[in-house]
Amino acid sequence: MRGHTAVALSAVLAGAVHASAGNGVVQWDIQRTQRQQEFQRLNRRLRRRADPVQEIITNEKARGGYFATCRLGTPGQDMTLQLDTGSSDIWVPNSAARVCAEVGTEGCVLGTFNPADSSSFEVVGKGQFDIEYVDGSFSKGDYFTDVFEIGGVSVQNMTMGLGTQTDIAYGLVGVGYAVNEAIVGKTQSLDSVYPNLPVNMVDQGLINTVAYSLWLNDLDASSGNILFGGIDTAKYEGELTRIDIYPTQQGIYAAFMVALTSLEAHSPSGEDTLTSQEFPIPVVLDSGTTLSYLPTDLAMQAWREVGAIYSPEVGAAVIPCDMQNSKGYFSFGFAGPQGPRIRVRMDELVLDVTSGQPPRFATGPHRGRDVCQFGIQNFTSAPYLLGDSFLRSAYVVYDLVNNQIGIAATDFNSTESNIVPFPSMSAPIPSATVAAGQSEATRVPEVTEPAYVASQGFMESVGGGEENVAPNMPAAWGINQMLITPFVRGLFVKMRVIRTVAALNSSCALGSRQGARYAGLAYRATVTSPSTPCYSARLSGLRHFSRTPSSRASSAAEAALQQAKELAAANMTPEAAAARMSPEEAKRLARVRNIGIAVRVKSGRVGGTRAHIDSGKTTAIHEVRGRDGVGAKMDSMELERERGITIQSAATFADWKKVEDGVEETYHFNLIDTPGHIDFTIEVERAMRVLDGAVMVLCAVSGVQSQTITVDRQMKRYNVPRISFVNKMDRMGANPFKAVEMINSKLKIPAAAVQIPIGSEKEFEGVVDLIHMRAIRNDGQRGINVKVSNTIPENLKELAEQKRQELIEKLADVDDEIAEMFLEEKTPTPEQIKAAIRRATIGLKFTPVLMGSALADKSVQPMLDAVCDYLPNPGNVDNVALDRSKKEEPVKLLPYNSLPFVGLAFKLEENPYGQLTYIRVYQGSLKKGQYLFNARTDKKVRIPRIVRMHSNEMEDVNEIGAGEICAVFGVECASGDTFTDGRLPYGMSSMYVPDSVMSLSIKPKRSSDADAFSKAMNRFMREDPTFRLHVDEESEETIISGMGELHLDIYVERLRREYKVDCETGKPRVAYRETISKRADFDFLLKRQSGGPGDYARVVGYIEPNTDSADSNKFETRVVGGNIPDKYLAACGKGFEEACGKGPLLGHRVIGASMVITDGATHVTDSSDYAFNLATQMAFRKAFPEAGGTVLEPLMKTTITAPAEFQGNILMLMNKRGSIVDTEVGADEFTMIAECSLNSMFGFSTHLRAATQGKGEFSMEFSHYAAAPPHLQKELVAKYEKELDAKRTK
Repeated sequence: MRGHTAVALSAVLAGAVHASAGNGVVQWDIQRTQRQQEFQRLNRRLRRRADPVQEIITNEKARGGYFATCRLGTPGQDMTLQLDTGSSDIWVPNSAARVCAEVGTEGCVLGTFNPADSSSFEVVGKGQFDIEYVDGSFSKGDYFTDVFEIGGVSVQNMTMGLGTQTDIAYGLVGVGYAVNEAIVGKTQSLDSVYPNLPVNMVDQGLINTVAYSLWLNDLDASSGNILFGGIDTAKYEGELTRIDIYPTQQGIYAAFMVALTSLEAHSPSGEDTLTSQEFPIPVVLDSGTTLSYLPTDLAMQAWREVGAIYSPEVGAAVIPCDMQNSKGYFSFGFAGPQGPRIRVRMDELVLDVTSGQPPRFATGPHRGRDVCQFGIQNFTSAPYLLGDSFLRSAYVVYDLVNNQIGIAATDFNSTESNIVPFPSMSAPIPSATVAAGQSEATRVPEVTEPAYVASQGFMESVGGGEENVAPNMPAAWGINQMLITPFVRGLFVKMRVIRTVAALNSSCALGSRQGARYAGLAYRATVTSPSTPCYSARLSGLRHFSRTPSSRASSAAEAALQQAKELAAANMTPEAAAARMSPEEAKRLARVRNIGIAVRVKSGRVGGTRAHIDSGKTTAIHEVRGRDGVGAKMDSMELERERGITIQSAATFADWKKVEDGVEETYHFNLIDTPGHIDFTIEVERAMRVLDGAVMVLCAVSGVQSQTITVDRQMKRYNVPRISFVNKMDRMGANPFKAVEMINSKLKIPAAAVQIPIGSEKEFEGVVDLIHMRAIRNDGQRGINVKVSNTIPENLKELAEQKRQELIEKLADVDDEIAEMFLEEKTPTPEQIKAAIRRATIGLKFTPVLMGSALADKSVQPMLDAVCDYLPNPGNVDNVALDRSKKEEPVKLLPYNSLPFVGLAFKLEENPYGQLTYIRVYQGSLKKGQYLFNARTDKKVRIPRIVRMHSNEMEDVNEIGAGEICAVFGVECASGDTFTDGRLPYGMSSMYVPDSVMSLSIKPKRSSDADAFSKAMNRFMREDPTFRLHVDEESEETIISGMGELHLDIYVERLRREYKVDCETGKPRVAYRETISKRADFDFLLKRQSGGPGDYARVVGYIEPNTDSADSNKFETRVVGGNIPDKYLAACGKGFEEACGKGPLLGHRVIGASMVITDGATHVTDSSDYAFNLATQMAFRKAFPEAGGTVLEPLMKTTITAPAEFQGNILMLMNKRGSIVDTEVGADEFTMIAECSLNSMFGFSTHLRAATQGKGEFSMEFSHYAAAPPHLQKELVAKYEKELDAKRTK
């Protein structure tokens, strides 16, 4: 709505389009400038109409007009128009208008339009433009079409009004609902509606939908903006919430009316809830109105809180100007108790009343203080208004298609921008969530008198006190007119309210001129129907005013969206992004390595600790098992140190200095140390998901073992390049070349040693570098000094030449360049060999093998140099996201800071400071305080703190670049969630999560521990996707499931240590399965009568093994003739799924079954979905025994390692439990691989310790399901039936 006639501080749209139309948005930047000529002209004009005026009320800070510079016609004529969300017309004063040529004034200083000077001008409605405002001002003339240009964007054939007769010296740009167009009021017909500015912008492909967002910024700020077709997520704080706009009783959307449901006053002394008989209050969000107008009873309570006094001289409530420094604020609540709340500070509510020296209070409690106007005023009837005094504190999105408002707290003076366009016509407001419980907005609260405990705090924060608190408002109404000092007393002109308010109060809008309430809210006023229908169907006869077909607008929007996508795709290609990359950014990216340490149990930790010795993060090296009572740095959990295993993956970072061509270069390592035990395989899975490369650690004695094969499979699943490190070279029986051969034969990946050892076992000194043919040894404390010699020991020269030739031959098999040189019998240079190794390693064709001893501090530095040389940087790896707007089409992510942010939360941890979320940044950069969007929940979250992790220690940082790994606090999410900055509709595939294989019942010993137990279970499930919990429906026991006995044992122990909860656990339960082995036919009739409609269903068909997949089930229908309707067939399918969920033999899940329904019968009244669902379940259970129902048990691939002298004892143990698959005997130990039933392995660790004097170890990994022995099946079935009988007799 248009404000006061004076224009003291106009908001001028700067004219530069921030985002082009191809991006689906058009933005105008607002700037405020003084226009003293207009003040002077209005001053003289008002002096002729009223008492002498020395200072007049301005429309600057006090009146808040926002003006837009634009161009009209061909060629363009410059002018400045007021922006107004409450009207819909654009109108301009004619250069020949009387008001513009008035003698003694500067005329229309903001610009006029001369039709004769425009070649594209065309009159389309002679004499049809006629608009009048409630203060009596008006503008009349013609409707015309011409070019309308804003910020360099031209809107063709824009319909506008030409004010040939007007007493207003400037025009308006209306962007509200089209029903507010002047032609609609004149013709009383909605058929007269024409495309206004936002609709025309959609029609011409400049934006994608009829919506825009408004950021007015601080009262004292010089800039703000209006963004057509999009939102700017950097301009608001917290969540953007969608609330409904309410229509008139006739269902017409005429204004941006929402439900104000609460108002609170807050100050250092307390808070008050202000009440009104009018709640819920219909308020119009209107950028053209300076002040906010609320019901009188509510406004008076706000006045009393801040000491405002009603002045008859001003016709408004006034307040001391120094109250703008008050620390108090008002909280406006919308759409019910769960809706959004907006805080409005006092510095936004205290407004100047004059353009010069302010008047002062002559009497009363504020005597001698400067007079300002209060931003909350009273109004006597609905609808009420929230103008600029409120809107400056709110970021508002106006969605005219879905009839919704998006609202959030504004981010004052934000210098950043993150524009998100509406993707299509009718698309919801981006990044916004729907306010919960909007149905409660109609609830009428109890009206009570506030205690005004906040009042004193409002006053004291500016140096006042109780003596300055305003008197009770009823007494203030009779205050003397000499309240304000007479020598500066001026004429205060009331605000002009635009036609929209008049229309809302008219009979056509509401059926009553006063006190009416919108139908969507609690309607209590008496409504009288208008004598004539509102907006009658009379035709205006003006074809130019017909509404643009929605199909045209939709197709134009789609075309614009497609163009924007193509432009975005062009800007995001590797070539385009690389061209924009600075040399500093390119160098940073080339020096980043995201690596993991992948190792089987007892192969030895190496990378994290070793790297930190030389970077200063670790001062000593220790074994994981902690024989010295310390334990490894990366194993920070007490249980890890006690048990000598790694349970959780640990993230760390380090700077590694490497000499290249005589220059020391610094590489940045993000390193994740992963567990080696199979029970904690999920930690390896999520590490592999986000790593660019890995170091696969092998034991020099054992070589490739069972867990190594598992790690290899995980690396191949996520396409992770690896280098191999043969550790424990100082052990007896160490043979690195055996390990190299096993990598080639067992892991099926070409490998060759790039080093050979100098000495063996206890005599191990260092290595010979086969690429440069030089010896490398370690010296000094912890081997920190590296000695490089070009002299190779004589006894190793022949072996070195032989292994170097083997390396070149192996490279020739996987690299074309080396192959050509090999065929030409040329000897590659060291640089060519290193380049070939890097290409083949990154291409997943080869793994170079290095060797050393981490515990003895020997030859680890060359391995870290190899990480720099051979493993990829983030730019060398193809990371892919899924474009949800294109049916999850794969899209390559580029690790460049200049691109939109995409990251993956891959690990969660509970921390004393809250939830810690590990994030891999795939694209863009992440800054502290930045807002991100969860692609799964579409919720906006703020990143309050970013840290780099060194095990359980943290280092705060302000920004993380593309390609790196960090951890953040304060983000509620799940493991595997994708985060973006809102500009890309991307999601990322999550990690592979294996099924659990073991369960056990658990309950706290003390009932008082129930809350802590529940909290712990929720945390463990969030952190570990393989840890699952459910409550058994029959026994009502809490069942936890995991990857093995050790896995569950660790969590039970963590309950005791971390939450002080002692638990009772039942016998571990095996996750059995049930299946069938042959076909069985069935013809089952369900017929029950129990008074009233009964149950009737007949199903005919057969069940048989599923030949397509032994792990899944299949349902099929082959019913002909319509004997069973389709809706009942769907119920049959659900019944089959439910029957398979709980098998007939043991109550475990059925797998590998197929059901086919061939015929059936129904009853007219008794058949139902429930009947056919139940009949199918009963038919399946009846046919299951005839189909050879069988119990399946999980077989585990079990690997046992022990000293060789205990081989006989272990053979005796395993013969009782399963079948032996392979045995490998080394120099001092042997490894046995067997397939055993999980049921037989309970308590095996105790037997193994007894048989090997505590020197043996084992690990288990799920292999497959197989039929259980007949005697075991009988025992299990009998036990299950006995349990069922016991429950029936209870």
